Amino acid sequence: MTSIVVKVFVALIAIAAFFLAIGLSGAAFFLWPTSLTDQELKITPEVLAELQKLKEERKFSEDKNTFYPGAPSEAIRASAQASVDAIIHSLVTGLPANPRRSVVLGTFKRALAGLEQHDSEERDQVLIYLERIMSIVGVTSSGELLNVWRYGFPYGWFQHA
Repeated sequence: MTSIVVKVFVALIAIAAFFLAIGLSGAAFFLWPTSLTDQELKITPEVLAELQKLKEERKFSEDKNTFYPGAPSEAIRASAQASVDAIIHSLVTGLPANPRRSVVLGTFKRALAGLEQHDSEERDQVLIYLERIMSIVGVTSSGELLNVWRYGFPYGWFQHA
């Protein structure tokens, strides 16, 4: 009987170590699904106009509401803004033909994969812009995609437990 308990305990530790390795390596982000619980979105001309308005904003400047000090240089600010603006452009052009949550999350996933070069402050600010985009288009949850990108793990799962 003790042998079975030890084997179960070792198996649980191995499973935990596996998930830890996947999370820390970033592999979880690349494996994370974007089409589960997909839904159709209502993309109106007003929604597209609001996205366009967000695209035209100057981004990654000091934001006292979020305690963001602003990008450390103009080059970094411009690069981070170009990344967010490219996401918005892709959604403005793609959502009218395919208004789905999976399109939004898939666009985020492709773009986020190339944003690892930014410092943590800029990555946190990217998440704020992505949450604004989600609010505009009517996506209520990223299905933990944003947490998995930023932290390696679906921390939201543990907040509801």
